[in-house]
Amino acid sequence: MFRNAMAAVPAVALAVAAQGATVQPLGKDVGWLAGTSCNLLIVAGGKGVLMVDDQRASDIQETHAAVDQAYHLPIVEIVNTHWHLDHAGGNAHFAEAGALIVAQANVGKRLKVSQYMSAYKKLVPASPAAAWPRQSFERAMTIRFGNETVRLVHVANAHTDGDTLVKLVHANVIHMGDVFFNGLFPFIDLDSGGSIQGLIRAVDQALAMSDKDTRFVPGHGGLATRADLAAYRAMLADVAANVRRQIGEGHGLEAIVASRPAASYRLDGDEERFVAAVYAGYAPRR
Repeated sequence: MFRNAMAAVPAVALAVAAQGATVQPLGKDVGWLAGTSCNLLIVAGGKGVLMVDDQRASDIQETHAAVDQAYHLPIVEIVNTHWHLDHAGGNAHFAEAGALIVAQANVGKRLKVSQYMSAYKKLVPASPAAAWPRQSFERAMTIRFGNETVRLVHVANAHTDGDTLVKLVHANVIHMGDVFFNGLFPFIDLDSGGSIQGLIRAVDQALAMSDKDTRFVPGHGGLATRADLAAYRAMLADVAANVRRQIGEGHGLEAIVASRPAASYRLDGDEERFVAAVYAGYAPRR
C-alpha cells in the first residue's frame, strides 16, 4: 500500500491561497498547484511562467488567480502531459492569451478529432484549433526556461499513447501526468492506446530518471517521494501478475473482477475499471 507523501515534504515558504487552490513551493521559482481538476507544475522565469498542464476550461479563473498571486508573471508556455481535458482543457484560452502549447505528437492528433471514451460512455468533441499544440516532439525534448532545464520524455502506451514525463533537472522534480495516480487506482485509457504493460514501463522510466531526493507530482493525489512511486509500481505489478495467473487458469473477465485481485490495496477510485483494464492487456486476442 502506498501513501500520500505531502506531509513528508518540508515547506520552504508559505503557500499562496487563491480561489480554493494553493501554490506550494518546491524550490526557487518552482511550485505545484493542487488544482480542482489536476495537479500543475509551475516554473517561473524572467519572461513569464511555464506550466505543466492547464486543467479544464472551467478551472481557468482558478489557475490564473493562483499563478498571478504566486508569481505576478504571465503564462507563456504550457506542456501537456497528455490529451485529456482535465489536463489540457485550458489550452485554447492560454494559447489565445499568448502561451506556446508543447506536447508529444499524439496529443495533437487526438485533440484534432473527436475521441470516444468507452470507460465513461462519452464522445469528447474535437478541440478548437487554438487548443492544438504548436510545438510537438516524438521521443524527447529539452526546454531551457529561466534557470531551469525542463526535460520531456515520451512514455508510450501507458495511460494513453501520448504521455510525457516532465523533469525539472535543477529542482529535481518530475511531473508524472496520469501515469501516476497517488492514493488512487489508476485509469488506463484503452481507447487512447493505454495499457498496463506500458504503464509499468513508464513508472520504471520515471524511477530511472530519479534519485532518493526526487519529488513527484502525480496527475492526481498528493506530492510523492520515490518510495511512494516504487510502492505504486509494486502494486501495478502485483495486480497484473494476479490477473495474468487467473487468465492462464482459464478464468474470464467477470470471474477475475469478482475475485478482487486489487482488494488488498485500500485506494480510492474505480477498482473494477482498473482490473478490467489490466485484464484487457493480457487477455487472448480474438
